[in-house]
Amino acid sequence: MTNQHQLSATAQQQKPTTQLQSAIILAGGRSSRMGQDKALLKLDGDSQLCRTVALAKAAGCDQILISRNQPGFINDLYPDAGPLAGIQAALLQVHASQCLILPVDTPLLNAALLTLLLQYPCACFAGSPLPAVIPTNQQVKHWLAKTLQHNTSAAKNNNTTSGLSVTALLQQFGVQQLPCPTPAALLNTNTPGEWQLALQQHQHLNPEASRYGQNT
Repeated sequence: MTNQHQLSATAQQQKPTTQLQSAIILAGGRSSRMGQDKALLKLDGDSQLCRTVALAKAAGCDQILISRNQPGFINDLYPDAGPLAGIQAALLQVHASQCLILPVDTPLLNAALLTLLLQYPCACFAGSPLPAVIPTNQQVKHWLAKTLQHNTSAAKNNNTTSGLSVTALLQQFGVQQLPCPTPAALLNTNTPGEWQLALQQHQHLNPEASRYGQNT
């Protein structure tokens, strides 16, 4: 199976076209509540990271960038600043006018939902900030850099930070919150219990895959 570094190199290849459809996969979290790297949890024999890359491709993305604070991937420029830092660093390499943002820990997502989001310049599903589509213009990049710089300064001075969330980013740029036709597909897995629930739902929908689902 493809290893992490091969995956990184392959995922960031770009087709020679002026109409790229871009995606950023957020896989740089500490996974502290899960107790192991969420990106490497396996479903149907493939890691979450491999599955999310395949999902982005199935949704029509030509350029796939992986935010993951490890060698061979895109590393945060602002450490310990959460998903906004991952988006900010990867967005500097995006060439499309909009970008799909995908978490690595939403195993029940499907390409049809992502295709629906990609019809809008800035969108997410109601009640769930990720996955999302954001514009990639200079205003967005400036807002991200300014917000993260403020957070860094506040942290040094032991001040409380605010606005450091994907929700704040989406609200800043006029997000359209769409009803999700299959809300269960948005299940986010941060804990072992949530992961087991996702496995059970996946196996219910895909009985032939029931022999998989064990973490390795």
